[in-house]
Amino acid sequence: MMTKLYVDRLAVTVRSRPRLKPTAELHRTHQRRQVAHLVATRRGIPEERIKVRQPLDGDPADAGDFLITQRALASLDPPPERPHTLYLVRSGPLLDPMVAPLTATVHTTGWPGDEVGISHLEEQGGTLVFDLLAWAVPEGAGATVVVVDDPAYVDDTIENPAFAAVALRLAPTGALCVRACGEGIPLGPDTEPYAHRFSGTGPCDAWLELYAALESGVVERGESALLHTVGRERQGWVLVEAVRPDLLRMTSVRI
Repeated sequence: MMTKLYVDRLAVTVRSRPRLKPTAELHRTHQRRQVAHLVATRRGIPEERIKVRQPLDGDPADAGDFLITQRALASLDPPPERPHTLYLVRSGPLLDPMVAPLTATVHTTGWPGDEVGISHLEEQGGTLVFDLLAWAVPEGAGATVVVVDDPAYVDDTIENPAFAAVALRLAPTGALCVRACGEGIPLGPDTEPYAHRFSGTGPCDAWLELYAALESGVVERGESALLHTVGRERQGWVLVEAVRPDLLRMTSVRI
């Protein structure tokens, strides 16, 4: 039996001005340039199209590629004492052997429960992950999910990442009810009625739009919203109902 999931806390962290540096400006022996070369080779594009996101000066967490995850997670407050798992969902596989965001996050925050890293859902990380969670989260238990779209290597000629993280605290009851999710063309409003639709190409985009709508009071109690992700090859969606939006604890952080 699949678990009914609710969101009772929602936090977003957004990188206001990501600093993207052309690969050619790095020394040919620089580790980031070498990794950029691997990324370009894997994608079948010229290396000069890859830009490298520069970490914040003097911030080891950002140099280790886990600052945005750490900030989003901290905004949720500590997890409850009952069994609780952290799910870190990245927008793509990690190619840098020196980077371990999940391990670093767990270590620095002193996370008390289990942790699971998911790195191959790519643009569907903010939608299809709920299909997994409905089976993985035990009935009556909670979980924390952090969806990250903060790539260190970007082909900005065709990519437009959010440079953001969305953190969700899941509970047996809560303000938002996750009613359904799926892959492919989403449900029409005639099949499953909903008042709002938020779309984007990345795993965080629709969640960021939902956050803004909830913050401004556009989504009212009892209304449903479809979060739709449109990737280059795949589509995914998740349907949420604002059961008690007035009880939702929301936090937004910019770095």
